[in-house]
Amino acid sequence: LLQDNVLNIINQIMDECIPHERANRDFCVKFPEEIRHDNLAGQLWFGAECLAAGSIIMNREIESMAMRPLAKDLTRSLEEVRNIIRDQALRDLNLYTEKMKDSLKHFDVLFAEFELSYVSAMVPVKSPKEYYVQQEVIVLFCETVERALRLGYLTQDMIDDYEPALMFTIPRLAIVCGLVVYSEGPLNLDHKPEDMSELFRPFHTLLRKIRQVV
Repeated sequence: LLQDNVLNIINQIMDECIPHERANRDFCVKFPEEIRHDNLAGQLWFGAECLAAGSIIMNREIESMAMRPLAKDLTRSLEEVRNIIRDQALRDLNLYTEKMKDSLKHFDVLFAEFELSYVSAMVPVKSPKEYYVQQEVIVLFCETVERALRLGYLTQDMIDDYEPALMFTIPRLAIVCGLVVYSEGPLNLDHKPEDMSELFRPFHTLLRKIRQVV
């Protein structure tokens, strides 16, 4: 709670002191809803201190080692900002020195970088490319259903009544359509496996065998 209060005060100061020079945080929209809460900043501060002290977070050794230099820079920057703000509060509350502004900007950038790195290590955060591929899969399923209705493979009543068999039928039809009918879409096997949706990526070899059969 104390960490959250300190960071909230620093954020308020940054909003007033460097309102047009804040670090870009557009990446936050990709965070799962359960991650975006009021206590996140305090958790990030605690995580940075743990990493800087040599701890491993959530058994993620590789990610922890990669983030440790950034965590150390962040904790040092935060301590510098606190000292500068404390010193300035004893002098003139209405004056923001260039040194203070530079320290706040540096801290803001480091905190944003650490936030993205830390949350990405804890939960899967999709890149814009992954979101695009995911949308392609959604379109494939929609077009598959429309085509199946048109050809009589499915009926509207089956969909309206949530026929349990559709849980198996639609994905199978979508795979066949993606391999044969819409072969330039998300199941384009001419692409590298890493360019495919993570839903199908592990089955790249199997999909090739299925395409040969159909």
